[in-house]
Amino acid sequence: MVGAEKGKAAQIRLSGALSHIVVADLRAEGLKLDDAIAGERTVGGGLRSVKADVSEVADTDGLKLAVEIKPVHLAVGRAIWNRFGDIRTFAVNVHLKFPFAVVGGILTIPTTERAASRRDDDWKPTTNLIERAVGRLTRAGGRKTEGDAGHLLEGIAVVAFDRDTGAIEPDLPPVGCGLRWQEFIDNLAQAYAARFDDV
Repeated sequence: MVGAEKGKAAQIRLSGALSHIVVADLRAEGLKLDDAIAGERTVGGGLRSVKADVSEVADTDGLKLAVEIKPVHLAVGRAIWNRFGDIRTFAVNVHLKFPFAVVGGILTIPTTERAASRRDDDWKPTTNLIERAVGRLTRAGGRKTEGDAGHLLEGIAVVAFDRDTGAIEPDLPPVGCGLRWQEFIDNLAQAYAARFDDV
């Protein structure tokens, strides 16, 4: 594999791994999630069917949990806003049909990107782009009750990482903004427990 194909394969593997981590971390918070699936599954939405990377469907409640994972690894400046739009559209679509569903979105973003397309000899930082996105993403999360706006998500995570080492950036996003991994897991777990009394 070369070029974009190699990058796409890496993004698919990352999404698969993160889907399993989400389910494991939510279970570690005390949620049973007996019917949860880590991995892509088509679920019905109010406007069209969508693919959720993590989902739980129950006979009595319908769709209870849906998480979309969006790796942003190429053309970060443009892709952040496109993926941001994707996860908000996902939330609206799911909440139209399942207003009680707990919806999450995950963006994975490298802290550097190519300075010029298809050239690996010059890289530039993306931290300024991530910092700018944090404010907007913070406002898109925070759906506390099923009566809140459908375009909001119960939780959003931004996973900023070093593309060379794979290490998570310790300072991005900032603590307390609601976008760090554990904050994301806590937000989903609290919303799920409040709606489905699973804890």
